[in-house]
Amino acid sequence: MIIGVHHTGLVVTDLEAAIAFYTSQQAFSVVSRFDLADTPENREMLELDDARARVAFLRGTLGAIELFEYAVPKHQAESERQVYSAGIRHICLQQDLSDAMYDHFLAAGAASHARPSGLGTGNSYVYIRDPEGNIIELEGVPWAPAAADRPWFAHTAIVSPDMPRLLAFYAMLTGQDVTRQGAFGPDPKFDRVAGIADVRFDGGWLRLSNAELEFWQYHQPQTIPAARRALNAPGWNHVCFESDDLDADYQRLLTQGIELHGPPQDVGSATVLFGRDPDGNVFELLQPAHGASVTVGAMMQEQQGLAVDIARSAWREQLAAGARRQ
Repeated sequence: MIIGVHHTGLVVTDLEAAIAFYTSQQAFSVVSRFDLADTPENREMLELDDARARVAFLRGTLGAIELFEYAVPKHQAESERQVYSAGIRHICLQQDLSDAMYDHFLAAGAASHARPSGLGTGNSYVYIRDPEGNIIELEGVPWAPAAADRPWFAHTAIVSPDMPRLLAFYAMLTGQDVTRQGAFGPDPKFDRVAGIADVRFDGGWLRLSNAELEFWQYHQPQTIPAARRALNAPGWNHVCFESDDLDADYQRLLTQGIELHGPPQDVGSATVLFGRDPDGNVFELLQPAHGASVTVGAMMQEQQGLAVDIARSAWREQLAAGARRQ
């Protein structure tokens, strides 16, 4: 069974600079660093001809990221990292409604086309790009607990040319029902956040224990299918889910006919497997080894993670109660 979102993978060209950026404002902290060897097992697992990479695993509140600097990276066109481009498109960090997180990341080297603004939801939103052009959404929320002194992980977003198909796939993969769906735009508020004139798109969400998966399909400009993604291409490159029974999930996916890179592999700190969703995006399932320090449960029980989960649960219940009264 899938427990939650364990981490999101990011391929970078300068590992040290990426670590410096993502650990700024205490958004993430380095848990481990290691070198990935070019072995037959790693080549099969990652579907690469050369698996050599320097890797850093960074833990945040309620989610983590894994940074890869491959010895032989694949070239990626800048157009493949537009807001509306198909693929794993961004992660979201939340904090309170102030602009402090935005200002700090810009001081650390991020770029942005606009300052945070609202969409009528009570939250503030802005897209920034890290120093290598990867998109991060910063979201300010009115329910932020006073105990939260650093940003927390909220969701990973995937853009698809066929959102209903992809939503159905990840609902099957995670065992979760679709939380909500909607159509958005045209509206100047959305244009300002997206940085696109007359933007129109559909959105959908799946809620897991620690974070959400967010899905978009753009109609203006139109999201078009992307080439099969290589795991050594720079940018957000896979989403990892924690499993409490990887062998059972492996058999379940085999029965469903899901494309997998191979059977589960023991990598020491965990047992993992990689596969492809219907759009060709890479997903990972991971079962931590006994005593592992980075698990979904541990992140949710960490002091700030617990405070955030309590505060957002209360906020969601308040919103649901208001909707029931209408």
